This record gives sequence, structure tokens and C-alpha cells, in this order.
Amino acid sequence: MMCLSIHHVFTLVALTSFSAAARSTIAFVGKPTSQSHNRHTAGHHKKLYLPSSLPSTVGAYKRLTSHLYGKDKYANDGDTPKLTQNELLLQLETKLEYDGRISSKVTSDDDDETTDDDNEETVISSTHRCALVTILGLPNMGKSTLLNALLSDDLAIATNRPQTTRHAILGVMTTDHSQICLTDTPGIIGSPAYRLQEGMMDVVNGAVRDCDVFLVVTDVYSGGKMDMDSDEDDDDENLDKMGIGEDMLARLQQAHRPVIVVVNKVDLVADTDESVYTNTPVKAIQTIQKWRSVLPDAFAIIPTCAANGPDDQGVVALRSILLANDPDVNVGAAIRNLGRPVAGMFPASSGGMPTNEEAKAILPLGPPLYHADFFTDRTDRFCASELIRETLFETLKKEMPYCCEVRIETFDESKRYLDEDSASGSNNKKNKSMIRIGALILVERDSQKGIVVGKGGQKIKDVGMDARKKLQAFFGVKIFLDLRVKVDKNWRSNKEKLKQYGYM
Repeated sequence: MMCLSIHHVFTLVALTSFSAAARSTIAFVGKPTSQSHNRHTAGHHKKLYLPSSLPSTVGAYKRLTSHLYGKDKYANDGDTPKLTQNELLLQLETKLEYDGRISSKVTSDDDDETTDDDNEETVISSTHRCALVTILGLPNMGKSTLLNALLSDDLAIATNRPQTTRHAILGVMTTDHSQICLTDTPGIIGSPAYRLQEGMMDVVNGAVRDCDVFLVVTDVYSGGKMDMDSDEDDDDENLDKMGIGEDMLARLQQAHRPVIVVVNKVDLVADTDESVYTNTPVKAIQTIQKWRSVLPDAFAIIPTCAANGPDDQGVVALRSILLANDPDVNVGAAIRNLGRPVAGMFPASSGGMPTNEEAKAILPLGPPLYHADFFTDRTDRFCASELIRETLFETLKKEMPYCCEVRIETFDESKRYLDEDSASGSNNKKNKSMIRIGALILVERDSQKGIVVGKGGQKIKDVGMDARKKLQAFFGVKIFLDLRVKVDKNWRSNKEKLKQYGYM
């Protein structure tokens, strides 16, 4: 007889209202599949799990289980909390008794997290928090750079060219007390020019619809020129300069979900040689105050220099807010490291910098959606294609056609783990591990093919050499890379091709 916990019963009942495809996808949440990468990615020590379609259903999964965790002040419908997760489960434990039933794996607030040796499942505290955080903003604001800095890992490619990111990319931060699911999205485009851009905006809208917290990334120039001594209301004039777009700004203003604004690239307007956090530049102060005027209820407006990496003081402060549920995180100390408080960083009603209790309140209570060592939903093939595309941007620079697409045709990893598998042998020879990758670079016109290939094939040779180095650093093994260039006319406007390439 199959024994199910109350938690499992509720999930299974809820799943019956979905299509078979949706149920099969949701079933992967938090568990490795038969196709999962069960070995650590060398150099990254993270596991990459399939399927790539998971993010689109995470919001649905959270809605299915939201009745277990009540609602907070940020809930869309404004309902007052009913039963907490623990109270509901306690009632179910006492009212639904039958032979062989497994008790729910949720502890009380006073209990420690323990491990069930029989099934090796970690018992999750009822104070655990899990949030879907959507990173959004106009192109070239540093969204992918910020994602990499928060994760302390190079997951998303980042270049100085706008619209580098074309897909939603999920990166997960997991601790014993929190799981933060960060989704990097393509830059917001007001009027898409072709079907590819329409598909990219569908990705943005889907991520916005399902998120718990908005993380708006802008830069120091987004507030427009502002006369600090003027009483004139020029909000309408500057809406298009806010680094988010007028339509999205209206959605944020009407949303009943927490918003954090990141004012990135503050180092570009430094007034002195001092740290921008020691002496906040006037332009950055103006931008912070401008954002506060249009989003008065935003939880925080944090200045950052994401390009400085994970140890940047602004990035550390932002990470502390997101992980405020962890007992070893001190939100106040991280914010004080930003230097003298700037008017507008926090709401006037908050009374100053937030405490840990206030910061963690913006994150919903709930169990983790993913396994503890889950890092991203993207496959190795996808990461390889993105690294090659990043190399194209860096090598061709302004010559790089925006229509370039990279498709991985072959990804042979049959020899990927030779060094590991033969480690116990007495005559073991290292450096035998290898991945063979065959990639196709698509352009739309013959003239663009000539640009990518270069005179005598020199450009594509340079791209191959540089891309191979990136791939070897990422995968931690030797890479054999074969690049070819092909003309695929008007693929950006071809609906069937966009579906095939994963954009629609």
C-alpha cells in the first residue's frame, strides 16, 4: 500500500487539475530526473538539472501550494491571513488518521531541522522562506552582471552590447533557511520590431506575472536631469527615462508585491577617487530620489557597482536583504557599509534602514522549490551556446550582427569523465577527459556570413580559439570545438524557427 504524507496528498490532488504535460513538468521540482546531470560541473561545483521548461511552471506550483502557507501584506487580493502552514498541517495531522499514513515533514518554529534517515529527506522548518525574484530593466542596465554577482558565479553572459540576454535564465541561491530563485530576463523593449523581440517580451511578462519580488535594475542616468530645488512635477516628462519603460513602471506602481530598485553603475559618475560608497556621487543621489518619487513604497533603492563582482558593497547589501531569513546575516551592518545613508533609499514610513525582520517579511514562507544543490535550469548545451555567442560579441565588437544565433548540433560527452572514472587505476593518465562540441552560427544574410568568417577565415578562427578557452574554464575539461556558419534568412521573423530555437 502506498503511504503518502498530508503534504504529498494536497500536492497530488492539486496537480490533477492540470494537463498531463504540466503535471509531468511540475513533478521535476526539487528532484533530479533521470536525465539530470548527477556529476558536479567542474570548476563550478553545481548540478545542472533538467528540464529547461521548469521556470514557466514554478509559479503554478507555488499557487498550488500557497494555501498551506497563508498570505501576507503583499498578497494581491489583500486577504487577511487565515491559517499558518504549521496550524493547517497540525489540524490535518489530527483529523486525517489512517493506517500507515506518513506525518508531514514540517517542524514547529522551536524544532531544529533534522534528517529522516529512512528516506534522506531534509525536514523543512515552518520558518523557511522561498521567493521567486524577477530581475528586470531596460537593455544594457547590467541585469546579467548583477545576477552573476549575486550568485558569485558566471551563469549569464554579459557584454557591453544591448539585448545580449534573449532567454529567461534561472539562478538559485539556497541556504538552510532560504531559497531565492533569481530569474534574469531580456531587456524591456517598448515596441518589438520582429517576432524574436516579441518572444523575448513574452518571457519578461511571464516572469513578471509569476514573481514574488521585483528586482528592478537601472543605472545612474535613468532619472533624467532633476532640479533638486524646483517644485515643478516633471515625473511624466521623465517616465521614459526611468530605465524601465512607462508601461512596466505603471505595473510596478499598481502591483501589491515588494519592489527593490538597484541603481547600477554608480562608479561611472564618481566625483572623487574615493569609494562611491564613502562619498555617494550627486548624480546617484538624484537618481535614487527620483525613483523614490515614482515608487514611494519600494522596499529599498540600493546603489551598486555590479561589475565589481560579488564582494561589491552594494551587491553584498542586496544579497543580505534577500537572505535576511538566515540568522548569520546582518542586514543593518551590510547597509551601513554603503556609507552615509542617502535620503530616498528607504521609504519615509520605514523610519530608516530595515531590520532583518522587516527584510525577511518581503519573502513568502514556504519550502524550497528546488533541490539543495540545484543551480540553474539551463542545460550544458545551452551554456555552451551562450558562451560562444558571448565570444562572438567580444571578438566582432561593433561588427557583430545582432541576428547571430548559435545552435549546438553535437555535444559528445562520452569522454567527459575519463579522468574521474580511471582515478583508481595504477597507470592512470590525467587530462584524457574531453567534450566534443559542434556548433552552428546562424546569420540572416550572405554579407553577415562574410563578417563572421572574416578574410581567409581569420575571424571565425579567433572566435573558435577564444570560445574554446571559455568552454574549458566552464566545464573543466578539454574542449574540441567545431564552428560552422550558415545563412538562415529572416529566422528572427519566422515563427516556426523561433519555436525550434526556444524563443516561443
